[in-house]
Amino acid sequence: MADDPGLSPVHRIISTFSRAVEALGLGVPPLFIEKWAVAVHQALSSRAREFHTHQHVLDLVRGADAIETLAALYHDIVYVQVDLDVPSHYAGLLQPLVARDSSTPHGWRLLPHTEEDPTARDVMHVFGRKAGEVLTPFTGLNELASGFVAAKELEGVLSREQLIAVVTCIEASIPFRDGEAVALRDRLTTLGLQAEEIGVMVRRATRLSNNDVGNFADPDPARFLDNTWKLLPETNPSLHAPTTYSIKDYRVALMKMERFLSALPPSRVFHTWGGEPSQQEHEHRIAAAARNIDIAVRYMRCKLYSSSLLEALALESGGDVPLPYFLGGVPDGSGVPMKRLEQFLPAPEPTKEGTLDGIMRGLLLGGRTTSSSFDIAPSPVADFLYVALGEERLLLGFKQAQRMWDGVISPREFLSIQPLDQLEVLAWAVAEMAPTRAIALVELMKLL
Repeated sequence: MADDPGLSPVHRIISTFSRAVEALGLGVPPLFIEKWAVAVHQALSSRAREFHTHQHVLDLVRGADAIETLAALYHDIVYVQVDLDVPSHYAGLLQPLVARDSSTPHGWRLLPHTEEDPTARDVMHVFGRKAGEVLTPFTGLNELASGFVAAKELEGVLSREQLIAVVTCIEASIPFRDGEAVALRDRLTTLGLQAEEIGVMVRRATRLSNNDVGNFADPDPARFLDNTWKLLPETNPSLHAPTTYSIKDYRVALMKMERFLSALPPSRVFHTWGGEPSQQEHEHRIAAAARNIDIAVRYMRCKLYSSSLLEALALESGGDVPLPYFLGGVPDGSGVPMKRLEQFLPAPEPTKEGTLDGIMRGLLLGGRTTSSSFDIAPSPVADFLYVALGEERLLLGFKQAQRMWDGVISPREFLSIQPLDQLEVLAWAVAEMAPTRAIALVELMKLL
């Protein structure tokens, strides 16, 4: 549905709700719409969110029909691992349906009322869940709870079939699964719906689920990485404090994302059902996802190698420190120049071994589309090493760093098998940035 970017986020959410309700021919009083929309807006405005915000939702409603729009508005409102709880506006609604379960880390139990309340029972059928099950954010908890909220808030306004259609879209937004459309269709069949109606629901849900992860098919790898970087603080709370997170905190955040993406088959990103989308478009999206995943994994491994050198230098010179102490601060927009480690790095001499990938060099040197709340867009240290050593040597260094992180080799052993010329340059630059480590770094380099 159309959207006016000139309005504030809360105006846009209210306007989007109003258009969806009007398109369905529902006579809903304006203050009801305002109440729904303000609650959704507040849930999406959590300070811990950087990707799953109102803007992501408003991007999803472009070109969407009314049912898909309502589903998009509600599909991300519960995000317990980021918000640390259900949104306060929906706590009372969810209290009879889900409760924390201490037997499972991050677990929430589905309460008996989920099968006693007719609307909640329909939601459970769509999701294929039963009372007593324990879910986590990684097994569909967020989407199910969001589905409960959407269905319970809109019951009495939407018909049963319309509520099921909205919840079907929300269920389909659980990402990175294989063959779920068939199972979803089969579950809808048990709800007494007509085959044609079910087909429309599953096609619509497939469209929303594909659009929800549409950035994987972005033709610009820098934009794809930009969105990936927005996800990092959502799953790594330490990054919410950009001046205090440690070198290890940063490395762990990147490492978790690298492990996830490197294990993600592109075929699980996008889906097709009943001609939605066309086979040609589906194949194009899968190919684009494969390309972006490959680039992102290599990019992260280059950055992980550069951060592993900093981490090892820190551990061998006195212990882990806030990353900005070694790298310098993230510019705050005041225009005051920041002292940064890259200012003490010479222009690298290109490696004579192998070739440099132009796209990768552009990402490391030019950066992602924007700087994030915790990191600048370019990667000057990784770029220095990439040019000086070549990608093949960086990726070998990444594998060696994994052995250090796993405790197989010590930080000093790791440093001892790295190219000495570049390591000395980096250690000197760190000494300039962190004068309290200068003497220890000089002594360390004598031992390598």
